[in-house]
Amino acid sequence: MQNFTENMNEQFKTFADLQAKSLEPMRIFASLTTDAAEQFARHSHAVAGDVLDFAAKSANLPLAGDNMQDVASAQAAEMSTFSELMNTRATEYSELAQSFATQAKEAAESATSSFK
Repeated sequence: MQNFTENMNEQFKTFADLQAKSLEPMRIFASLTTDAAEQFARHSHAVAGDVLDFAAKSANLPLAGDNMQDVASAQAAEMSTFSELMNTRATEYSELAQSFATQAKEAAESATSSFK
């Protein structure tokens, strides 16, 4: 009976080791995914703040002056600044996506090498 118990214990240990080894690639991708989600969420939060700032400034510009030409010039300048900022944010999104694509490729290579 002792031999049977030892044999079963060894089989369970082997099974647990194989299971841990097979789940390791998933852990790598899970880490990458959570990191990407956090960074994209933080970036989106920053963009939302930029939009809110622009909206508040735009709403207050007509109240800031009596001369409509000055107000229109200020609005055009504000829109130009906001447009440049959004172009910068779009570039940042693109760089984030490229960074995570590279990391995903490296993770896939790492995961597949563990099965060779």
